[in-house]
Amino acid sequence: MTTDEQLFDLVRPWVEDTLGCPFPDSGSEPLVVSAPDQVNGQPVFGVRRNMQSAFAVRDQWLESFGELSAQMHPDLLFSITGAYDLSRVTLPDGVNVWGPAPGYVADASTWIPNSGSAAERLTSEQIALIDFKTFWHCADVDEAIAYFGIYEGERLVSLCSVIDHGFKVYEIGIDVVPDAKSQGLGSAVWSATGDWILGEGAVIFASAALWNVPSGRNMRRRGLRYVYSSMLGNIGPFKVPPQPLGTPLPGMTMTDIYPRWAMNKAIQEREDLG
Repeated sequence: MTTDEQLFDLVRPWVEDTLGCPFPDSGSEPLVVSAPDQVNGQPVFGVRRNMQSAFAVRDQWLESFGELSAQMHPDLLFSITGAYDLSRVTLPDGVNVWGPAPGYVADASTWIPNSGSAAERLTSEQIALIDFKTFWHCADVDEAIAYFGIYEGERLVSLCSVIDHGFKVYEIGIDVVPDAKSQGLGSAVWSATGDWILGEGAVIFASAALWNVPSGRNMRRRGLRYVYSSMLGNIGPFKVPPQPLGTPLPGMTMTDIYPRWAMNKAIQEREDLG
């Protein structure tokens, strides 16, 4: 069994609990089943590992998702193309499909700590002062079981949240204030958080979109491995990813392949985090 297979097996119980069924074995046809909780649960939860895929969706979408899963190669289904076509099914019911969201996992055998991290676990008083419009990738106080941060003076500049998904799977969310990026703060707070999770006897889980190049690099630098991809249903309007973040090499120039007049003018600016 490969390392990636071993890591997937560590999160498989959580994945299958969310799906409400076993994840299909190699060589199986795409699987589409009823979501475990039609009212309050995840309205769409799709998982792809290699060529295998499974979706748990609301009953009214079963037939359409089954047809799309049979028609589209997993490379297309778990892509922005798939998000558009799956959302054509769900948007009349007020749900958008977001993805693909790569899932990264680490255990003690793959974890690479960053020694000398200045991060600290936040107290309840410090947590009460978090500005979640700045640290918007981090879970709020109703979800998180712990926070780790780095301060410059009195100012919080880097933050990690931890969510307990059960099954000994702890998810990290991370943000660094915009004017402090590229200083290694993300890697440092990541390290302290990951050390704590492993010390709790859990495995580390995180997700960084494919276009978020710096975050993905940082996760791999700490020993997280990509083990599966997901498509998620969310209540609300359709959302699109931004342009890719970061650069292949420091200081290099990058150019849009499209002229600005050809950009998608239907995309509206997000205003709730301003």
